Amino acid sequence: MSRLDGTVAVVAVPPGANVARRLVSEGATVVLTGREDAEIGRLLAELSDGPGRVAHFEGDADSEAFVEFVVEQFKSAEQFK
Repeated sequence: MSRLDGTVAVVAVPPGANVARRLVSEGATVVLTGREDAEIGRLLAELSDGPGRVAHFEGDADSEAFVEFVVEQFKSAEQFK
């Protein structure tokens, strides 16, 4: 079990790319926010093997659509309690 298993973090990219790397390496589930571009694509590819999980949301992280995205992507309400 990784140190941050069960932790969910929202990270804005590009400024938070190194934070996202660290969190995923410790086992966290990370949702990247920011415009879809080459940097996001590279980061998703780099982090996809974990040990944590990663996804990308393009839009406002304070929207209902964001909450629905996170629940749909990770399917476990237990993580959010």
